[in-house]
Amino acid sequence: MKKLLTSDVYQVRSSYMLDLTGYKTVLQLYQPLIGMEATALYLTLNSELDQMTLTKSPSLISRLCKLSGFSLNSLQESFDKLEAVGLVCSYVKQTNDNRYLFDLKMPLSPQEFINHQILDRLLKDRLKDEYEKTIAIFQTYNVNLNDYQEMTASFTDVFEIHHHEKNILKEKKYKQKIQNSIENSYDLTLFYQGIENLQLSKKMFDQEDEKIIQQLGILYHINALDMQDLVKQSMIENHLNSRLLAQNCRNYYDLKMPEKFTEVFHKQSPLLQSEKQGESSLQKHIYYLENISPYDLLKDKTGGKEPLKRDLQVVESVLTTLQLEPGVVNVLIETTLQKCNQSLPKNFIEALGSQWKRKKIKTVQEAIEEGKAYLKYQNQQHHDWDDFTKDIQIVSQEKSTADNIDEDALAMLEKYD
Repeated sequence: MKKLLTSDVYQVRSSYMLDLTGYKTVLQLYQPLIGMEATALYLTLNSELDQMTLTKSPSLISRLCKLSGFSLNSLQESFDKLEAVGLVCSYVKQTNDNRYLFDLKMPLSPQEFINHQILDRLLKDRLKDEYEKTIAIFQTYNVNLNDYQEMTASFTDVFEIHHHEKNILKEKKYKQKIQNSIENSYDLTLFYQGIENLQLSKKMFDQEDEKIIQQLGILYHINALDMQDLVKQSMIENHLNSRLLAQNCRNYYDLKMPEKFTEVFHKQSPLLQSEKQGESSLQKHIYYLENISPYDLLKDKTGGKEPLKRDLQVVESVLTTLQLEPGVVNVLIETTLQKCNQSLPKNFIEALGSQWKRKKIKTVQEAIEEGKAYLKYQNQQHHDWDDFTKDIQIVSQEKSTADNIDEDALAMLEKYD
């Protein structure tokens, strides 16, 4: 979504009115993922719908800020989260003032949510031991139907179709529950190309199978060609076993973890690189850090061996969360290794990276200067502390009593205060 302004105009529409089940689903299942603010925004937008037309007259974004109590930034973040989980589709019309249309989507049913490979996995990770208790809210009582006789009316019991008459009875168009599907972003076209070579056919897969394949492909970042092999391994009597596929995808992800960071670690920004290598050792090192990816730098540091999965995850967090330049991250890696005895503690590197982000460090040279200043300060602090402890030991040895600290010791303490 474009950056919102208070002077922008927005309108809300929907294809349904949120019912009690949908309301509970949003609060109990979606809220742990998107947070309280995004949930409140979704419910606020629903409350503005006219019950007859399911639309709202145009208003200024400033009204939405006042209703929700959110800043523009909070409002923007909440909309992004709602769009990401498929609860809102946003459209903009370019005029003198931007005119936004927020199309509210129906939340998945509780069963659809639980069967969703991505959303359900995220919910489990977020709720942990509270997951089962939350899911139990939506479980229904299972009735033994053996003692019952079915009396459901069939289609022909209700409708009579006359093909040759002018007025043909048509089925009522009931309110549709429309969702903006997350899995649509995973294209199955490439998946179906060449599956004949694996003795598979498109006819073997129904819509549910395709949805599972798409969800697992997005969740574990598996491309369509690799997914073909995993699906082949998960076929039992020419039918896709979804549980086996999920297990195979998890195993593949764990085994191929270093390769999964290709998009994050194997790239280096060309915008802030030197055109040529300098003559001094510092210039050569700057050129090196500007032209090597964080992944290859970690590989160099381990003597050409594959970087540890834990180290890759730490650096991935810095790259994606703080969005520092890859060259700056390289300096951050070197500074952390030097300070922390050749290890990459997650808390340390994220804290130092956050400091550099606030200082707007964008080039390798700026990062090197900042890293040197930090290490020099830390070393000075260490030496001062060593001097302090030595002086205190001397004072303690010269005094006959340890119960009272005399004026010399107090003066020494003041010196290092």
